[in-house]
Amino acid sequence: MNRTIAISSAAILSVFTAVLWVGTQNGAGQQSVPSRPQSTATPGKYVDKEGTIRLPEGYRLDWTHLGSWYVEDKKDGSGSLHDVYAEPEAVVTFRNTGKWPHGATIVKEVRASRKGKMTTGNAHWDGQIIQWFVMVKDTNHTFPANPNWGRGWGWGLYSIDDPKKNISIDYKIDCLGCHTPAEHTDWIYTHGYPILNEKQGPFKKYPTENYNGNATDR
Repeated sequence: MNRTIAISSAAILSVFTAVLWVGTQNGAGQQSVPSRPQSTATPGKYVDKEGTIRLPEGYRLDWTHLGSWYVEDKKDGSGSLHDVYAEPEAVVTFRNTGKWPHGATIVKEVRASRKGKMTTGNAHWDGQIIQWFVMVKDTNHTFPANPNWGRGWGWGLYSIDDPKKNISIDYKIDCLGCHTPAEHTDWIYTHGYPILNEKQGPFKKYPTENYNGNATDR
């Protein structure tokens, strides 16, 4: 008798489970199924949900070259070359609106400078990579508690010894000082990047005032 009841109960449970599954597939009972929490949107594909910024790969081949800076070393006369890149779609948006879109990523590659006398005169050119800086535009104030996010940007610093690790501890200490003179242009030295503003034919009408600026390290 007990065995018959047990089999009947198992059969009833099986039928009930099947009905519940069919009902769920048809849209019934969906309100009782808890939805999974959505992950917080991050600014750009190089940022994880904790606000950790990753150094992009392939920027030299796939991104737009904004411009280069030659920074002299006051001690021995040598210097470094700073080549700056941004995603093409971000450049298009800036040219159209004058503002960087949320998630726009900018990479500054710092290389040692090689120099020598060429047929055109004394020349400087790119040597070995020393380090990288990365900035990610954040219009939503996404990570208020993260010390590498602020002033509308995420900030990253990467050494040649470990390019996968952001060694910036606090952007106010490791990054902001060099960008303070560019506060009025959203912390970016846009006067050094003609592609952001040159729009007329062979660029004959480029506003020359954009070439003026503070000579502080970029």
